Amino acid sequence: MSASFAAVLRALPVHLAAWAAVATVHAASVWSDALRRSRTPDLSQLFGDYVLAYAPWVLFSATLHILHKRVRPPWRGVLLLSCTFFGVELVYQAWLIARDADLRPASVAAALWEMPMIFRLIDLALLLATNAVVYAIVAIRTQREADAQEQRLLADNLRLRLALEEQRLNGLRAQLEPHFLYNALNAISGLVRGDDRGLALTALQQLSRLLRYATTAVSRDWVPLSDEIGFLQEYLALQQLRFGDRLVVTYDGLESVSADHESLALLLQPLAENAIRHGVERSDTVSEILVRVAGDTGGTTVLVSNSVPAGAPPNPGLGVGLRTLRDRLDVGYKGRASMKTTVMPDRFDVCLTLPVPHDD
Repeated sequence: MSASFAAVLRALPVHLAAWAAVATVHAASVWSDALRRSRTPDLSQLFGDYVLAYAPWVLFSATLHILHKRVRPPWRGVLLLSCTFFGVELVYQAWLIARDADLRPASVAAALWEMPMIFRLIDLALLLATNAVVYAIVAIRTQREADAQEQRLLADNLRLRLALEEQRLNGLRAQLEPHFLYNALNAISGLVRGDDRGLALTALQQLSRLLRYATTAVSRDWVPLSDEIGFLQEYLALQQLRFGDRLVVTYDGLESVSADHESLALLLQPLAENAIRHGVERSDTVSEILVRVAGDTGGTTVLVSNSVPAGAPPNPGLGVGLRTLRDRLDVGYKGRASMKTTVMPDRFDVCLTLPVPHDD
């Protein structure tokens, strides 16, 4: 069995049902008209006659349907099929007219010759209508399939992009964790070398709290911003133990943080790390770090500003932490968050603008 013939067979049930409905409506209309004229025709016989009359149309419309779907462009085949079917249909209708008398070719030919022009015009109109309906159905289905395919491609592309972004974010997060741990352990090692066991023990306790938060936060994409600020405070407190009176930290506006405002996990610690890098690590004098938070219904800005010692040599680049932070903002907030750095003669500022709510 060829693929085309099998396709016609699969399409037949739908077309059979459609033409059966047409035959039923036509038979009912003729029967109703006969009743109005005080005649009582046999309804079953009438229905059988119209089923026979419309039988070829089932095969025609099914073949036409397949032709529209399988052949590109279909118009030459459609024209050939329609012209051939129209001739066969007229002969078939003549056969139906002559079948009650005899089936001699002369009788069929006579019936065809004497067939009223209105019958031929009705067949022609039905042929054109069938072509129009089948074309419309195929066009609508083809467009729906194209739209569905486009949606599937868009969905697949979106899933791929999300997977790539998640992979990238996980890579950035993995890069951040050892960097944070290295800086925290470096702070404690300085205390141990200074032979201050009490401060070293306090620092270890603070490191324990930092690690407890970090190991919890690293498994989550989003955490409360208030928790992030608390983590930032703990980290700076650890650095204050390391640098002593050389590091002064000031906080402003922490109460403006909304309870339902979330941020990326481990987002703010690189700001403190950067402030240490550009400030107290480059100076033997007192350095200051200012953490200022301003929040409203539209979002929150977090500014971390550190003093820069006069005459200090330039510190090259933004460092791994800030570069990673900028990438995480782009991925996590889809371009809605921003990071701005400002270099002044005596200060270095980093300002984050975080939208509320973030895009899931």
